[in-house]
Amino acid sequence: MIRISKTAIVYPDVTFGDNAVVEDFCVIGAPFKGQNGEKTIIGRNAIIRSHTVIYAGNTIGAGFQTGNKANIRELNRIGNDVSIGTLSVVEHMW
Repeated sequence: MIRISKTAIVYPDVTFGDNAVVEDFCVIGAPFKGQNGEKTIIGRNAIIRSHTVIYAGNTIGAGFQTGNKANIRELNRIGNDVSIGTLSVVEHMW
């Protein structure tokens, strides 16, 4: 079962694995300049805590979690069992 808060914004082309949780005021799959249909994939058992922003084009593995207010820019590949701490910024991969 996927649980997404009513206050979260989830853009099209976002896929969640089983048991994902998206807390209040998150933005998932946010568009970026030059976006060209990139999909956002978030693995099973993810916990995305409040006010986190994840831009489009990320592929994120199982067991992922964020602290509050994390910001993950576009086009990253993040593995399994990764934790991104509160107020962290992960810049885009170029």
